[in-house]
Amino acid sequence: MSTELGHYHSDGANKQAQAVLAMLQYNIDDGIESSWNSEFKRYDASIKIARWKNCREQGYVVSLASKNYARQINIAFFEHRNSDGICAVKWEGRILNSPTINDIPQEVYADKWDVSHSVDVGHIDEMATWIAGELIAFWKGATQ
Repeated sequence: MSTELGHYHSDGANKQAQAVLAMLQYNIDDGIESSWNSEFKRYDASIKIARWKNCREQGYVVSLASKNYARQINIAFFEHRNSDGICAVKWEGRILNSPTINDIPQEVYADKWDVSHSVDVGHIDEMATWIAGELIAFWKGATQ
């Protein structure tokens, strides 16, 4: 049975956030190259994804722990409720469950305009590339 286009992949996230997720998967779906473990034939970096739910800002949050689990980067991305641009909030903090807005330190996200990175409406690939770069840089820095 077919579904209407507007309802396909309907998990509650904004369409721009869904598109960023698809591009992020395209950019690093196989894994972070520098985390390749030739002994076990797999990537050590395991990027986790969860839904981001903050009232009208519905998107996703990706998390990546360092190899020794001492550090963790979290990046929430969503369409901004006022500008319709795509925003990301990045912070470090070990979180056992899916990160929520309550897990972000106040100094990182003081208000709705205090974001780590933003792009204009439709600049999906630009946001996905930025997120991928942040994850790769974190992995390289956390494992040295």
